Amino acid sequence: MSKLNRLQSIVIKTTIVLCVLFAPYFFSRLMSPTRLVQQKELSHISEYDLGQKNLTVAAYNIAHGRGTAASDSEGGNKEEREKRLEDIAELLKETDADVLILNEVDFDSSWSYGVNQAEYLALEAGYPYWVEQRNLDFRFLWMTWRFGNAILSKYPLTDVQLVKLPAHSTWELILAGKKQAVSSVINFDGQRVRIISAHLSHRSSTLRIQSAKDILEHMQEKPLPTILAGDMNSMPIQLVQPEVKSVQQTAIKVFKDSGQFTFPPIKVPLTKPEMTFHSEDPKLMIDWIFIPKNWTFDSFEVEASTLSDHRLIKANLGLSPVEP
Repeated sequence: MSKLNRLQSIVIKTTIVLCVLFAPYFFSRLMSPTRLVQQKELSHISEYDLGQKNLTVAAYNIAHGRGTAASDSEGGNKEEREKRLEDIAELLKETDADVLILNEVDFDSSWSYGVNQAEYLALEAGYPYWVEQRNLDFRFLWMTWRFGNAILSKYPLTDVQLVKLPAHSTWELILAGKKQAVSSVINFDGQRVRIISAHLSHRSSTLRIQSAKDILEHMQEKPLPTILAGDMNSMPIQLVQPEVKSVQQTAIKVFKDSGQFTFPPIKVPLTKPEMTFHSEDPKLMIDWIFIPKNWTFDSFEVEASTLSDHRLIKANLGLSPVEP
């Protein structure tokens, strides 16, 4: 074989290897914009009668179903993850919220064995309507990373929109994706109410603050009473730990200063049962439910469960909504 033929053979073989290695990845990134937000419902349900009742909302970062493990690769084998997801579904069923905001939900990730956790939990916990919003979405070789936020609801969900948030870096956005939020609307007590599920960055306070501003800007585009919930990775100034008391701004303060929300009825200092992270020994309150400024909390509860490293929070909204 001549040198030219050998070179051609090497180029062809190298090209084939690169295609095998990287084609699935590039295809997944090419398709990811078409899968950013997906709206789903049980086709056999034509009407869901909730009767006359107050609205209840819950929020839960389910940590990809890994439990309290430090990383997703340590979340247990398939059987352990299946059992944990069953227990999470049972917890959600017992919580019986009308609207449920979820963070760190897998839609098809290898570490959770390809289970669409939003769909599974919606079906098992009794939610006929749900929305899936992907933060990261890519595949490399046989491994997939597809996860983000979800809204599960007993009310029909309409006007589903992606809420764009800033990226940690341009390269990360291009190569894998970024944390974003999702917005939808329900009809409750004769009016339209916006629901936003958000999971803000854990890596940068600057990014969290800008994300809070972007969420508020999204709300201003179409004024509606808004319920915002999820893992904000942020606390009010008065709850920030002493060693960082020099902090003058947080994402939670941005939301509070906007005047758009009523905050949960919390007292300072908080006790462990009122904190949400880490679930085994909670020292922070970083999971929140904010409701429209003219609504009130009939109750606000933190569920002491260790099915995730976060604790579930639930709010009963005791005041009939009034248009702002």
